[in-house]
Amino acid sequence: MVFKCVDQPQREEINERIRTLEEQQELLLTPKVIQQAVDLYRTNPKEGFFVRQLCKKVGQSPNIAESAFHWLYIAVKGKIDKEQKVQGLFNFLLKNPQQLLEWMIFGRSPYTERSLENYWKLKRRYIINLLTHTRWQADSYWRKKYKTTYFTGFLQFNAALPSTTQHEVLQALDDTIFYYTNEFSLIPNLTKNQQTFLKKLKLLKKEQTTVVPYLTSWINSSHPSRWKSLKNLSEQLAKLIGKPSRKLFSAVRQLLVFTLFDHYMQSVPQLVKGLSPEKVVPPPFKRKKQGRLPIKLLMKKNYVITRQGNAQELTDQVKNQGWTELGFPKQGKKRVTAQVHVPKKVGEYLHNGARIKLFQVSSGQAPSYKPRVDVVLEGTHGCFHSSTLLHSYLPRIPRNKSLILGVDINRLGEYMVAFNTSVPLPQDLLHLVDHYTHLTDTVLPELTQGLLRKRKAYDAHGCCKLKGELNRVYTRRSRILREITRLLPHFLAAVLVKKQCQVLKIERLTTDPTGTKGALAKAIYTMPDSLLIYKKAVWLASLELGYDVQLETVLPYHTSTLHSGCGGVLARGPGQYDVASCKKCGQQVNTHDNAAQNIASLPGTLLPSDSFPSSHV
Repeated sequence: MVFKCVDQPQREEINERIRTLEEQQELLLTPKVIQQAVDLYRTNPKEGFFVRQLCKKVGQSPNIAESAFHWLYIAVKGKIDKEQKVQGLFNFLLKNPQQLLEWMIFGRSPYTERSLENYWKLKRRYIINLLTHTRWQADSYWRKKYKTTYFTGFLQFNAALPSTTQHEVLQALDDTIFYYTNEFSLIPNLTKNQQTFLKKLKLLKKEQTTVVPYLTSWINSSHPSRWKSLKNLSEQLAKLIGKPSRKLFSAVRQLLVFTLFDHYMQSVPQLVKGLSPEKVVPPPFKRKKQGRLPIKLLMKKNYVITRQGNAQELTDQVKNQGWTELGFPKQGKKRVTAQVHVPKKVGEYLHNGARIKLFQVSSGQAPSYKPRVDVVLEGTHGCFHSSTLLHSYLPRIPRNKSLILGVDINRLGEYMVAFNTSVPLPQDLLHLVDHYTHLTDTVLPELTQGLLRKRKAYDAHGCCKLKGELNRVYTRRSRILREITRLLPHFLAAVLVKKQCQVLKIERLTTDPTGTKGALAKAIYTMPDSLLIYKKAVWLASLELGYDVQLETVLPYHTSTLHSGCGGVLARGPGQYDVASCKKCGQQVNTHDNAAQNIASLPGTLLPSDSFPSSHV
């Protein structure tokens, strides 16, 4: 929204009045009010009842209080939802003792992460944050509660583990092999991962004279982060036993769990059973966020910021003239007004049938002091659908028909989205990728080096300027990624429409950059791997084609290492990211196109059609 005032002094006056209202709003969110809000939400979770009752208890007029309590309602709702997730996490861990000990020792558990990700249908990054944050909060609670008891010695998250001897580690190695050998013997056909895991355990047993002392020393030492330290330990062990390419992380992790099993299982389950989710989920607004909460202008309320009519009248007014007027009164002074003009795109949504639901107003920062006004619209899917961008991509896409399309997802670049049939990326996406690469490879290193020089020269003014420029460049990069994410669904939909596709197959998106570094971490962080992109593309294509395009996921194993033509293995060495030779037939293969062809040929799992997009935008 464009905020227009008569002159700069009037804008600064309006900004000051909005800032005063924001401060009044924040003063209402005291710890006592927040606790009352949590108790009230448990009684009745409806927002109208919640806000009315809080206004009565606090004794404030509904002008600014309803705005504050709206944000409090959202925060409390998030707290209660997280408490339910934490309770589900505790129930899962209590049923799986090995995962419980992994969580206690490392703060993470890969099996738990995968299981909860599939059960809750959430991103794995959310599950990882939930596990680590819950472990920290539980550790803080236990330290306070058992301050003078036996538990203090081993419950601290990154303190030393219970002292262990080499004999105990050696016995745990035998127990681990015996347990998993019997466990896997009940399975008729072992997967390749299960067979590899058993081989890793037997390799550790074979090299026990080297492995056991290192594991004993690791357990008896303290670490800033046990999870990262464990990864370094597994890499060191692989080098020491002469197998530097072997990934021993999972086997070493399970061996440590079995070693500490007797130390922890006597008390940890009872501690977790007695741990209430309310103790590990902090109350809302415990940490003040930067900036202030915007003033929420509900349409049917008499707020201290005035509007011209209710929601329907405002919608008609903005639709006809393209702007409306907001008034900012102050006791003892003249009311100040300013015009709020809607962008062209918002005007199109309104003409398509969307309605204004509410405004949000927040104060601006120096030196412009320009207030920010956001509008929230509501309406059906058709109100917000535009096929202009989709049709702009159609002329550049080859026409050959393909009922099934496979898509390979890669880092930003020429092959960030590759199909099993030849489709070039549009120039606007490539231009954004080039701009992002230039900022990453050239601009940021130069600014960082300049900042280091200024620090060595004790130039405070120069450091301040370069820090501000670095922040602006990082913001520019994030906006480029956001723009790429906005354009990709329309391009994918255009490909589906031109090819008259019926099924779109993608890899199951489980990419996790945690623990990676260097080029791999950069690649993962810049992958367009959001499932929302492909759901939106399928929705847009279905509207154009007149039938529902199916979205299926396939398992990502070996899609980038097997040659789709002859079934041979590709020689993927360092630097061979885009082109590799097949060890069986010797052909030079584009690894991304080859992966897309493998994905298209694999059996897929149909994703259920959920409500996309939402009715409120």
